[in-house]
Amino acid sequence: MPSTVVVPLQRLLVLVLVVACLYWAQIVLMPIAFAVLVTFLLSPPVTALQRWRVPRVLSVIIVVVLALAIVAGIGAVLGSQAVSLGTELPKYQSNIRQKISDIRLLGRYTGFGQVAETVRSAAGEADREADRASRGPKPARPTPVVVVRDESNPLRSLAEVVTPWLEPLSRAGLVVLLVPFMLLAREEMRNRLLRLIGFGRLAMTTRAMDEAGERVTGYLLRQFLVNAAFGALAAGGLFLIGIPYAALFGFLAGTLRFVPYVGIWIGAAMPVAAAMAVHPGWTRLVLVIALFLVLELFISGVLEVLIYARSAGVSEVGLLVAIAFWTWIWGPIGLVLATPLTVCIVVVAKSVPELEFLWILMGNEPAMSTHIALYQRLLAGDQDEASNIVERALADRPRERVFDEVLLPGLALGALDHRRGRIDVEEASAVVAGVREIVEQLEPPAEEPGEYEARVFGASAHSGADAAGLRMLRDLLVPARIALDVASPDLLSAEVVEAVRAHGGEIVLVGALAPGGLAPARFLCKRLRASVPGVRIVVGRWCVNDDVDSDRASLLAAGADAVGTSLVETRDLALQYLRVRPEVPQGQVA
Repeated sequence: MPSTVVVPLQRLLVLVLVVACLYWAQIVLMPIAFAVLVTFLLSPPVTALQRWRVPRVLSVIIVVVLALAIVAGIGAVLGSQAVSLGTELPKYQSNIRQKISDIRLLGRYTGFGQVAETVRSAAGEADREADRASRGPKPARPTPVVVVRDESNPLRSLAEVVTPWLEPLSRAGLVVLLVPFMLLAREEMRNRLLRLIGFGRLAMTTRAMDEAGERVTGYLLRQFLVNAAFGALAAGGLFLIGIPYAALFGFLAGTLRFVPYVGIWIGAAMPVAAAMAVHPGWTRLVLVIALFLVLELFISGVLEVLIYARSAGVSEVGLLVAIAFWTWIWGPIGLVLATPLTVCIVVVAKSVPELEFLWILMGNEPAMSTHIALYQRLLAGDQDEASNIVERALADRPRERVFDEVLLPGLALGALDHRRGRIDVEEASAVVAGVREIVEQLEPPAEEPGEYEARVFGASAHSGADAAGLRMLRDLLVPARIALDVASPDLLSAEVVEAVRAHGGEIVLVGALAPGGLAPARFLCKRLRASVPGVRIVVGRWCVNDDVDSDRASLLAAGADAVGTSLVETRDLALQYLRVRPEVPQGQVA
């Protein structure tokens, strides 16, 4: 079997084995992952105490004990409130019944209730007909069997009560034991991981570990601050509205907000239900719903924008897929751990070539460069999306940078693929036409002929892509009140010479987009230098990567006065010759 098939199969097998291990070993891996998460969260205060000359062991003890005390205190208060709420809810059955009655009345009034009742009646009649057709003689009524529970053994009753709590308590205990040891041995664990990966990848592994730690710690701290603010504001708002146990509901709302996207609405459902049960009428219920809507808009639209200086590095779609995966593997705990685990995986995948596909699929950085995306859309014939790509680039960069960094490289990709036989002539021409159309849409209004200070002549070295580049250059010369008259790319070199003579300008701008075009550009320079010796020749040799100096030297030797490797450089050279003509000697190198 060829290696091109074996390697993907091996990677697929490894992926399946990893997923299987994550699923079957979850009873061990979940507490470890949660302990790592808590370690990231508690590392900053431990580090702060160490900076204040507190010994490491004492710093870890102080932070862990303080964290456990806070969790125990909050748990005791909230537990008592939850028990009290459970005992008081039956008192409000009349309010609940009244609101259900109001909802039913609203359904009848709007007509939805009649539609639903008709559907239910028709379905019930169909079920009864089918039941009468299939039902045989009425069977004898079976004698009921009553299972009497044996309450004589108290140990058995105690075991039945304790058993369901053993697994979560054991996981929590393992987390509590692991966290202080992980805090104490952070550097040692890091060094062992570096040794495991190998010192040959020391730089790469160090960068990946630092970036992962920075992103996860920053994400957790920012999320903690944001969610704590949300919970405090929710508790205060619920208290002012008059909802009982506002602290309990605020804490649950802030905690559930750690669950991306859906946690906020799960947290809002409980105070909404309480408002529905406790207070007669609909005013308090509407106020509670409005409170959570306003808070979520404020937190997500204002506070998170201010606090989140750097993102987690995962795209929205990638994060949703990761949440679904970790929830499937580890259940509710996986839902909570999904974001930090995904951040670590994406950061590591960014530095490991074998895992780069994960970073490409899930990272928040663009999957391809802007000029590649533009070329791909032009190749697909999607002119609208190609124009949108350029407009988005113009929102972030000046026009000249968009020309040099997006449009010209897109043209160069088309020329390269055509040169290598990957696209045919029609496809290459379509790319050039698409870029030309975008440039025409972006061109500023042309000035009146008398308003220009000078006019120069533009000639293509060998293709329509060169002419498209010259049209961009014409756009950049307009603010300087310089008119660039671009000749047709179909003209032969002799016809270009005659057109230059007829034009009478002092400067000729030759467009030569790489790859290719060097030989035609040199030939045109030689013809112009021999036939129109007094004209200044500026060549735009654009999108050259490796042979810049060689191409420049070759064009200067053929008769060019200067060579620009970008549109901006070519424009500046043309302006320099126009404004300081006597001081610029022939053969200048920009």
